[in-house]
Amino acid sequence: MRSSNPVFSKIQRDDTYVDAAEATYGGITLKTLVLLLLAVASGFTVVFLAFEGYIGADSFIGLLIGSMIIAFISVMVASFSPRLAMPFSIIYALSEGVLLGFITAIFEAMYAGVAVTAVVATITIFGVMLFLYSSRTIRVTSRFRKIMYTALFSILILAILFGLFSWIAPNLIASVQLNGSIALLITGVLVVFGALMLTLDFDRAESIVEGGASKQYEWVVAIGLMVTIVWIYIELLRFLAILASRRN
Repeated sequence: MRSSNPVFSKIQRDDTYVDAAEATYGGITLKTLVLLLLAVASGFTVVFLAFEGYIGADSFIGLLIGSMIIAFISVMVASFSPRLAMPFSIIYALSEGVLLGFITAIFEAMYAGVAVTAVVATITIFGVMLFLYSSRTIRVTSRFRKIMYTALFSILILAILFGLFSWIAPNLIASVQLNGSIALLITGVLVVFGALMLTLDFDRAESIVEGGASKQYEWVVAIGLMVTIVWIYIELLRFLAILASRRN
């Protein structure tokens, strides 16, 4: 299977295709579940230690900042270096779990029940998108990939600009954040975008398995799926929190 995507092209040329165990859908599923479970365990552990007083406020802030940096570095290494994908995927899951645990604890404390609802909604979205992809209701074409990657790049640029304007014009940014309708619309769009990004992950998994790639690429797909799932979960938390605040 040939692809214009540079990541897929690299995989198709990689020497690890030769004389190596091939990737399977079962292997990808198992590795994705392992990463998610590690993140959940990490999050529960850190939040428990924080509430029990074993981690001070200053130490906790440093831990969060450090975990963000480690998570970013780990996901970049795991995504572009299949040979290092396994250890760095595990490191990413553990560090990301710290952030997820902290974020979930805050939202749950403010609006009880949003965390469980977000988890159920995330699982539902994943199942629906998997069905739509496997039934070919949604087809991942070269044009679709270009649109999605362009949108992703645009979102990243807007996020950077938003961060800069929060320093330059904090009152303006605060007014946008406090506007429930605008915040709800933006968050809803990001949830839909995350759901569509899942189809790219499914397409990558199919290309790797059907192309006979080495099993180490299973970790590359697994961490990609986890990043997208985390995206959807966090945006759903925000969406549900905004709805709860509007009801209150």
